[in-house]
Amino acid sequence: NWDEEYNVTPLRKYTSVELFAGGGGLAIGMEKAGFHHILLNEFDKAACNTLRTNRPNWNVLEGDIHNVSFKEYEGKVDFLSGGFPCQAFSLAGQRLGFDDNYKGMCRGTLFMEVARLCEYHKPKVIFCENVKGLVIHDRGGTFKIICKTFEDLGYKVFYKVLNSKNFGVPQNRERIYVVAFRNDIAPETFEFPEMTD
Repeated sequence: NWDEEYNVTPLRKYTSVELFAGGGGLAIGMEKAGFHHILLNEFDKAACNTLRTNRPNWNVLEGDIHNVSFKEYEGKVDFLSGGFPCQAFSLAGQRLGFDDNYKGMCRGTLFMEVARLCEYHKPKVIFCENVKGLVIHDRGGTFKIICKTFEDLGYKVFYKVLNSKNFGVPQNRERIYVVAFRNDIAPETFEFPEMTD
């Protein structure tokens, strides 16, 4: 029931770190849901300029995620989100997966940077989104590695492919959504939002 969802009030100010923030589409949605971003990391200069222009008070850290220590955020992260680069798994690309290199950076392994933050800071909840092709890449092997990595780090994983056109958005955009809860607070089941159309 979307009307009930809109009226939910957070019990406290929940903190969020977003990786691969891009121009802030996901971050703005999380802000509207009541999350307080303590850090957004993005590699692309133009995207960082967009973030800073639209939200001057956000802590935008521009640069290669491999060089970010995240040490000062230890114990402070409730929610970690990030749509790690999807070109390596997209049906429209070459689908090189973990072997995908672009400008000297292996885009296919950037998911491991999400895992690195999770290993050290144990956020309560992780949210990742990616292209639908990730689910079938390498006959499902790549996605199994991602889920197993989260499980090995102490998380219970839920996932589902959703299409934005079924949620009142005027575009046909299928994505895989992964929600992982730390085992000590993980629910038995997780229900993804009901379709509006």
